[in-house]
Amino acid sequence: MTNHPPSRVRGTAKNASPTTSSPTTSPAGPGDQVVHDLLGPDVDQRLRTEAQGDGPDAVLAQLVLETAREADRLHGRLRLQAAYSRDRLTEALDDRCTTAFIPVSGLLGPCGHSTDLLAARCAQQLNQLGLVVDAYRTAHPTTP
Repeated sequence: MTNHPPSRVRGTAKNASPTTSSPTTSPAGPGDQVVHDLLGPDVDQRLRTEAQGDGPDAVLAQLVLETAREADRLHGRLRLQAAYSRDRLTEALDDRCTTAFIPVSGLLGPCGHSTDLLAARCAQQLNQLGLVVDAYRTAHPTTP
């Protein structure tokens, strides 16, 4: 069994083995969190039911669900990229390494730039989700 040190970046600790669990009612990622915060905790089932129908309400419900799902996917990729960057920096700070082993291209190489781009894309998606949720709330004035 491999021993993985705890992560200093919240939520990016390496697990010895993947765990599967039943879905919970708490939000899984920032996309779900935005939907829960702006539309209420009981909105999941309502959106899924509306998305199964026809017409503009169904399209709008599908758009909310898909936009939130994409925000969560991007956030997951960002967390993985941040963990990779953290690992690269941890290796560079290891007292047993010498500067002779640091690559000429830098510590992070293209990883730093791609992490910045991914963070910007994640923020963009969350902004888009806010706009989609606003449109949903406009179409459903009784929604919190």
